[in-house]
Amino acid sequence: MNYRRKSFWMCGAALALSAPVAVHAQDAAPDEGTSMAADDVPGDEIVVTAQKREQNLQKVPVSVSVLSSSVLADNRVSGLEQLAQVSPSIGFTNSANTRGQGLSIRGIGTLNFSDGVEPSVSTVIDGVVIGRSAASFFEFNDIERIEVLRGPQGTLFGKNSSAGALNVVTGKPDLNESSLEATASYGTFDDVRLKATGSLVLDQGRAALRISGFRSKADGIITNTVDGRKLNDNDSWGVRAKLLFEPSDVTSIYVIGDYGESNRNCCASTVRSVLPTTTYYNGQTRAALLAGQTLGPLNREVTIDGDYFNRQKTGGASVEINTELGGQTITSITAYREFKVFDNNDPDGVPLPVVSLNNARQKQQQFTQELRLTSPAGEPVEYVFGLFYFWQDVVSQTQVKGNLTVNLPAGQYLGNQVDRDITTKNVAAFGQVTGHLTDELSLIGGFRLTSEQAVAHFDRTILPGAIAAMPSLGGPAYVAPTLKATDTDLSYKLGVQYQATPDIMAYATYTRGYKGPALNLLNNLTAPTVNAGLAVLRPEIARNWEAGVRTTLFDRMLTLNVTGFYETFTDFQAQTYSAILTSFQLTNAGKLITQGAEVEAILRPLDGLSLSGNLAYTDTEVRGLIVSCYPGQTAAQGCASGRQDVTGEALTNAPKWAWSLNANYGADIGNSLRGSANLSFTYRSKTLFSYRDPNTEQRGYGLLNGRLSLAAQDGRYELSVFGKNLTNQHFASFIGTGLLDTSATGAGYTQLLTPDAFRTFGVEGTVRF
Repeated sequence: MNYRRKSFWMCGAALALSAPVAVHAQDAAPDEGTSMAADDVPGDEIVVTAQKREQNLQKVPVSVSVLSSSVLADNRVSGLEQLAQVSPSIGFTNSANTRGQGLSIRGIGTLNFSDGVEPSVSTVIDGVVIGRSAASFFEFNDIERIEVLRGPQGTLFGKNSSAGALNVVTGKPDLNESSLEATASYGTFDDVRLKATGSLVLDQGRAALRISGFRSKADGIITNTVDGRKLNDNDSWGVRAKLLFEPSDVTSIYVIGDYGESNRNCCASTVRSVLPTTTYYNGQTRAALLAGQTLGPLNREVTIDGDYFNRQKTGGASVEINTELGGQTITSITAYREFKVFDNNDPDGVPLPVVSLNNARQKQQQFTQELRLTSPAGEPVEYVFGLFYFWQDVVSQTQVKGNLTVNLPAGQYLGNQVDRDITTKNVAAFGQVTGHLTDELSLIGGFRLTSEQAVAHFDRTILPGAIAAMPSLGGPAYVAPTLKATDTDLSYKLGVQYQATPDIMAYATYTRGYKGPALNLLNNLTAPTVNAGLAVLRPEIARNWEAGVRTTLFDRMLTLNVTGFYETFTDFQAQTYSAILTSFQLTNAGKLITQGAEVEAILRPLDGLSLSGNLAYTDTEVRGLIVSCYPGQTAAQGCASGRQDVTGEALTNAPKWAWSLNANYGADIGNSLRGSANLSFTYRSKTLFSYRDPNTEQRGYGLLNGRLSLAAQDGRYELSVFGKNLTNQHFASFIGTGLLDTSATGAGYTQLLTPDAFRTFGVEGTVRF
């Protein structure tokens, strides 16, 4: 209760203190059901806010695609972790908990367990940046559209956007018409989802309230053979309330509050293979302990004595106030958010207390304030200038416990507890100016001056009751001196835009992106690492050369967009894993390169028929990165003294080819009904989850989804049947070595599976009033 009271108190304080700002209303409209379309507005324009102002997508000199609410619904995409299924440029790497999961754009993304390292792909919800990656993994609720901004977006989006940004926009209250929509669905794995959204006019044309909520529950897809428990399930709920008040034609006040919980028995890895020689402290072999399972890529069983759970709470409040002054738009967004998680996993994968406890309790708080001044559109010079403030505090406690490799008397164990906290402050001034030299030619210039400071504390102790520390996963008792990282940076953007005809636009830009310094707060932090200055990672610098063409052809029958890019990252903040040391390590990679092309097309050949396709060709390369050898790697394969230089290799989990095709058709049936059909296919080429290790290869795979709907022509009632992964293509969202299941000649491997890796069916009903 204190948590929710605090959120709404902060919201009220923000409302009282914020400077007025301008109307940023964007009327929701039916979408076309394609991955580029967000709104079916006159002329088939797609409106985005990728440059902090409403613009036609075809006029925006940024590599951006739009995922509409219907695309998400047709493909049963319910969270950011599933976006890779509908957006080829996005990648997702799974983990044993949300703290370790990560998103990537164009193959670049941060996958990290350290509280002192922030994501490279920023998530922004209704204008509020999310400070921690884990807080971004929530179930979608009342989403209007998601703008996928590729490449560095630091000039306007700033925080954590050196690789790109996901701009999530939720539905706004309707000032003129009240409405109610409710949806219920049931599918494979007893997947039950309930959603409802209501918009109520409080004062015609001046004030409206919108409330939405959801409840989702599904059985786990993994069975623990020890006790029959189902793991990797879903159990979540959430609510969001919004108040929109427009006291005058030039002023609006938009207040949002949200809260959600996720209580999952997640995320358990299953075993693909084992080493027959792996023997534990009591003489039992891993092979014998797991003999009851059918090991392999399709394994959906575990045999463990520990627990898996991820209990997560997320919420906050924001106030956006808009006003016009002398034709200028002044915008203020004030927000406070909190995130809490308590998770545990049993990483050893056997029914022995090798590592039976591996948990974390984390609480994150953040406060943000953004002020913007925006010029009127259509003037010879258009600009956006602003100030940004970000404060974040993360406090966490982790515990590890078990015998590891020691045969101890009953009741005795090894263990560590690590208490850490980190406070981050980020202050920035930013701006972007577009000068229209002629009706066709425009020049673009932007900047962001950032000052960043992070202060952290680290205290590792022996877990109460333990007889000694746990090596690798913990270590001897150690209190680090206060860790600090400060930096000031100027990032910028230069570009040219040419409007050849009203329907053809070309652009070229150069952008320098930035992510601030990071701190190593991993469990196994050591005094030598701190004393050598290696606990502070250098800032991450991105440089992106990009050119694109936006076209609308054949009397708007075809929309075709093409983008080419060459992007480099210097001192990328990377996490690697040593199977031999059974520990994670942090380092600055020398240089990362990602280059390629993106093609997006929509064809409307007939009334009611829409065909779309999206292609991403991404060629990645790492240079100057030294990591541990993979198990069994020989000197001939590049291993020297347990280390390998992976220069020239592609980035992990970065497929070279990814593409999607979508067909959507709708037609009236008689005088009262309308039928529609949607078919989509997404393909991702092969990739490795660990450098050069062939046993971590995920082969290329394609997912076929379909949906048939029958609705009343007035849209009041709708009934749908759907299928996901209709061809039952199995794939893993992560493959890695088993804990302690390694030797000089090889290793056993584990994998993370999700429900999307299996064929599912279901039915959905919707009512609207």
